[in-house]
Amino acid sequence: MNLNELEFSETNAEELKKRGYVLIDDESNTVLGSAETARKAFEACGFENKNAEGIGTDVVENENCAKMNFCSSRYKDAVQLRLRLLRTARQNARAFDEITEDGTIIFGRIKVETEFLEELSVYLKENELPEEAYTVNAERNTIETASGIAEELASIFEEEMPDFGRIQIWIIEQYPFTGGFVVGSERIY
Repeated sequence: MNLNELEFSETNAEELKKRGYVLIDDESNTVLGSAETARKAFEACGFENKNAEGIGTDVVENENCAKMNFCSSRYKDAVQLRLRLLRTARQNARAFDEITEDGTIIFGRIKVETEFLEELSVYLKENELPEEAYTVNAERNTIETASGIAEELASIFEEEMPDFGRIQIWIIEQYPFTGGFVVGSERIY
């Protein structure tokens, strides 16, 4: 048997409120008393719950080899979100995106002034960078590519092309969705 800690969501919040359920605190969507109810269910079925804090996931067994599992809200947030991000990243990652163990993607973003975007695109083609190794976004004046390629370009621009125009090169880590939340960014040029 699997017991998930009860949580408020957009789809169930009104109904939970009608039934008298409240949040455990201001920082969580967890329903007050949900973990305690799971512990009582363990005990009623003859199980001993060894994790008194109810944090993480507990698998307990009784003498009949039956199993019960309790999945806390924190565990679901930490582990299940990570697994969901990994699945999404594997499905959506571009050829040049690096997928991290947490399911985020890392790539390089080159931002230029409008008048230099075409010139930079031509430069990449002339230097035989395959089309699948980068994408051009004319609306945002950016080119996105592998982080290693971005680092190489930063070195080249520093040494050989200081007058190429205003260029910013960033290493970006973000959730694997179009316009996903940026977890971290570092300007390298």
